[in-house]
Order: sequence, then C-alpha cells, then structure tokens
Amino acid sequence: MTLGSAVYTQPAPAVDFTAFKTYYLDPQMEVWEDGTQKLPQPVGSTTVTTIQQQMIKYGYTQQATPPTGTNLPNADVGLRLVFLQSNFTYYVSSGYCSVYWAYYACWPGWAYAGSYSTGTVLMMMVDTRTGQIAPAPDNATVWATALYAVLRGSSLENSNQLNSAIVRAYDQSPYLKNSP
Repeated sequence: MTLGSAVYTQPAPAVDFTAFKTYYLDPQMEVWEDGTQKLPQPVGSTTVTTIQQQMIKYGYTQQATPPTGTNLPNADVGLRLVFLQSNFTYYVSSGYCSVYWAYYACWPGWAYAGSYSTGTVLMMMVDTRTGQIAPAPDNATVWATALYAVLRGSSLENSNQLNSAIVRAYDQSPYLKNSP
C-alpha cells in the first residue's frame, strides 16, 4: 500500500511564462487503468475550482468557451489532466505441516491477502499558440506535474488529497506567474 503522496513539477527549458495570459482547462480527464485507456471522466468541480484559484493567483484569465471541431482553444495555454490508476493484489506465502509427513518439509501454500488501488494524476500545460492541432508538437508542453498516489479506489473520489497536491504543485512552481 502507498503511504503518502509526492508532487513533481517540471517546466520546459527556457519558457517565458510572462507571455501567457489566458488558459483553457479541459473539462474531461483522460483515464488509464493498468495501462488500458478507459472512458474519460469529468474533472471534479472542487478540482476545477482549485485549478481556477491557482491560475488566478498566478495572473491568468480563464477562457471557458470550449474549442469547436479540431480548433484549438482560444487561450494561450491549455491544461489537461490524466488519471493513471494502478490496481495491486498481493498474496502471502504460508504453509502447513503434517505429522504424517514429518520427515518432509512443510508444503508451501499461497493465500490471498488483499488488494488496493492507487492513482497518479498528471497535469500538463500546453502552449496552444503553436497553431498545431493534436497531437501537439513535442515542444508545446511548457509545464508538467505528476501527483503520485493522490487518488485511491476506482474513481476520482479522493478530491481533497488531489486538490492539496495541485496546490503543492503550483507552490513548487513560482515561475508560472505571468508577471515579473
């Protein structure tokens, strides 16, 4: 089982964040379970609010109008979340001995001990001014964060821990401010 969570942030080299003034948050979170893509899920309302508060704090204005068709959002950067769920099952080795078989070693056995799920959330900020339609060019990602072990269970049910990790990611990234 995981104990605690970790937050990792990484800006792209030589990116001037003061050039970005507006953002668009994709309302759907991409979902992967044990390496298989699942149906997207909506980003929870409390998570949307947390991201909005952090982006406002750093000087960004939200563009809420979704892009149409294959057009890019009408914003300088786009934010997208990806939920990576991992399921683990663990067993313990046990054995039994019989007086009848006393001169042999005990027979090994396996018993189910339990299972758990953990989820990592990735959040990426992409420069949408490149004019490229998905897939974005390699140099379009300007910031990425990995929020390790912030969700448990089979859904996005632990929003408090996710939201706390998002705040930590922004706190670790003061360079995101778009004003000097």
